[in-house]
Amino acid sequence: MPEKPERSFEQALAEDLGIDFDVELVELQLGFVLDYQRIRHGEQHRMGYVLLDREHHPDAAIVFATPDAARRALDGHPLIENLCEEDCIDARLPVQLTLSDLASREIILP
Repeated sequence: MPEKPERSFEQALAEDLGIDFDVELVELQLGFVLDYQRIRHGEQHRMGYVLLDREHHPDAAIVFATPDAARRALDGHPLIENLCEEDCIDARLPVQLTLSDLASREIILP
């Protein structure tokens, strides 16, 4: 009997759950939920956030896995560059994020 090829963690998880999904996106979503709870309790956020203040669209918060990833993204991530070209007034990295910083913002997980 031929040997079955070894499955990656992502393949095994998707097959075992019976769905096809992007494991990195699911991890980012779960990380955001946990980080949101930290922020609600007044703790320091652990993920990276780029806050965009926009003129003709809702303000946005682009969420990255780490603050370093957010810093790097501010200097050349295609999504942020495209959003800034549209109608961005300001793009910034918050030092201490609060719930009011996220209120009424579109949350984007790239």
